[in-house]
Amino acid sequence: MRTRVAAAAFVAAAVAFVTGFPAGGPTMAAATGACVPAPILRGAPPPWTSSAWADSPGFRLPYSVASGRSAAAFFWVTLRAGSPTNPANKVLWVMRYPRRGSPLRISARDGAKPALTVRSSWPADSSPGEIYPSYLNLPKPGCWRLTLRWSSHVAHLNVSVVRAKRPSS
Repeated sequence: MRTRVAAAAFVAAAVAFVTGFPAGGPTMAAATGACVPAPILRGAPPPWTSSAWADSPGFRLPYSVASGRSAAAFFWVTLRAGSPTNPANKVLWVMRYPRRGSPLRISARDGAKPALTVRSSWPADSSPGEIYPSYLNLPKPGCWRLTLRWSSHVAHLNVSVVRAKRPSS
């Protein structure tokens, strides 16, 4: 029995490492209807993102890795519902594969009500590296399923959005 548990843990870790999602990530979520946000990681980012930090060595932000380890989202703040300001929902997308001058197109579907979709597009006009600075403003709290498209590449990332705090009077 212990061997089976250890083997299952090893497989789960391998799936998370290879896909960027926890074991049972997009496949299980699609089958069960559950939207499971990708983990927020802290510490050293993936080595393939290093060109994005060439001008800021040692700079660290919380991040999540998209499916296939093909993109990473670096978060300046916890994502909040609506269009918050001060601070805004700024996200730096670092792509593992070339942009080839194409925009990043993001399609975000509400994990609870997939008919609710928000789309945005960001130009490939920033450097260093394969980066897209953006804002990720989604209308309501909950888990959101993101589909990222750039050049000929597609990646998926589930994110959590919290309720925006009301300004104190």
